[in-house]
Amino acid sequence: MPTVQARTDLAEKTNVSEGTTAHVSETPEAEFRAELLATGEKKIRYLLRQGGLSATRFGILIQTADGETIYEQNPNGLIKPASNLKLVTTAAALEKLGPDFKFRTDIFIDGYLSYGVLHGNLIISGSTDPLLSGFFDGQINEIVKQWVDTLYTLGVQQVRGEVILDNSYYVGNDVEIDDGEEYAPVQFSTVASFTRANTSQLNRVSRVRVINTRSGTKKVVRRGFSRGSRLKRVRIEPNIYLTDALVGEMKARNIIFSEGIEKINYSQKIDRTQWKHIYSHYSAPLSEILSRTNKTSDNFYADQLLRTLGGEYRGEASIEKGIEVVNDFLLYNVGASRDEFHIVDGSGLSHDNQVTPNLLVEVMKYMKRRSKYFSDYYESLSIPTVDGTLVSRIHHELATNIRAKTGSISGITSLSGYLKSRSGMDIYFSIIGNSYRKRTLKRVEDKICKILLDL
Repeated sequence: MPTVQARTDLAEKTNVSEGTTAHVSETPEAEFRAELLATGEKKIRYLLRQGGLSATRFGILIQTADGETIYEQNPNGLIKPASNLKLVTTAAALEKLGPDFKFRTDIFIDGYLSYGVLHGNLIISGSTDPLLSGFFDGQINEIVKQWVDTLYTLGVQQVRGEVILDNSYYVGNDVEIDDGEEYAPVQFSTVASFTRANTSQLNRVSRVRVINTRSGTKKVVRRGFSRGSRLKRVRIEPNIYLTDALVGEMKARNIIFSEGIEKINYSQKIDRTQWKHIYSHYSAPLSEILSRTNKTSDNFYADQLLRTLGGEYRGEASIEKGIEVVNDFLLYNVGASRDEFHIVDGSGLSHDNQVTPNLLVEVMKYMKRRSKYFSDYYESLSIPTVDGTLVSRIHHELATNIRAKTGSISGITSLSGYLKSRSGMDIYFSIIGNSYRKRTLKRVEDKICKILLDL
C-alpha cells in the first residue's frame, strides 16, 4: 500500500548508524501525504471497478516524483501504446539532435546560364524536413517563393533541362498502420501531401526526375486523420508535391521550361561534382517541430524524426535505422530493459508496437531528471482545455497543471504525462486501456487525472 511505501522511503532517508535500529515517527506532513496517496489509490480502484470496465485490459502506472506508487495495474505488461509512443520518439530526437537542430534542403543547378537561359537542370537535394509536407498551414508555398526569388535574382528566365529531385538521403519504408488520431496525418516522403496531390496538380509538373539510389515508388497508407475520412492507399513518387509547388511558382513568375510534361522515377548514381549551390533552406528549430508532433499528434512528423535519427546516427534515413537509435536511447540513456519495448515506427500507428507503462514513465522521469532539454520536451505536450488533442478534455480548475500526450488507435486509448496536484505533488502517469469502448476509456482517463489533481 502507498502508506507502507511512504514510510519505507522516509526510513531510507533517515540517517541511521550501521548496526543500530531506526525508530521513525512520521511527521504530520508525512502522515498527510500518506493519506493523500491512499485516498488517490482508493478512488482510482473504485473508479475502475465501475462503468462496465471488467472486460478492459489496462496498463497503468502512477507515481510521485519521489517514487511512491499511487496506483498500478499491469505496469510491466507489454501493451500497444498508440500515439503515446511519440513520447519516446520525441525524447530520443531531442536528446540526440538537440532543440536547435534544423533540417536543411539545398538547391543546385548544373550546366550554364546564358542570357537568362539555364542550359541545365534545377536540382533539389533534401533531407527529411517534415515542414515541407505542406500539410496544415501551407508553409511550403512561402518556402518555394524564396527559392524562386533566388532564381529570379540570378536572372534565370528559362530552364532548358529538368527538375531533379535528389532523394538519396531518404529511404522510404512500407509501414503497417491503422486508425490515427484526429488531425494526425501520416504521409510518405519528405514532402508528399495527399490532401493536395491530385491529378490536376501533378499534370502541371514539367519534366521531373526523381533520384533515389536506394528505392523507387513505395506504398503509402493513410487512415483516420479527420472526421469522416476513410482508408486511402496511394502510390506516389517521392517529393512530387514539392516539385509541383516549385514549378507552379516558377510559372507564376514567368520562368518557363522548354521540356514537355513528363515524370520519371528511377534509381541511378549521380555525379554531383558539376552541381553549383545556389540556395539553402533551413527549417524551424527542432523544439518547434516537437510541439507540432506532440500537441497535434502529427504522425508524419514523428516518423520523419525517426528517419532523421537514422540518417544522422546510422547514415541511412530509414525507419529501421531510426529504431536502432531509439532502442539505444532507451537501453543506454533511460536504462530500460530490452523486454520492455518493441518498436516498429515513430508515430505509434502500428499495432505491432508494444511498450510497458513503466517504460513510458521512466522516459518521462529521465527527461525531467537528467535531460538538459526538459523544458522543450515539457512544453511540447498538450495542455488540457488549452491546446492540442487535449483542448476539449479534463475540465478542472487545475487542468493547466497537466502536460500530457494522448493516443488512439482502434481498440486502444492512452494518456501519459506530468501532473502537479493541489497539494503540490509532482506526479508521473501512464494510462493505457485496451477495449472497443474508446469514449468510455477517455472519460476514465479524464476522471483519473481529476482525482490526481485533487490530491
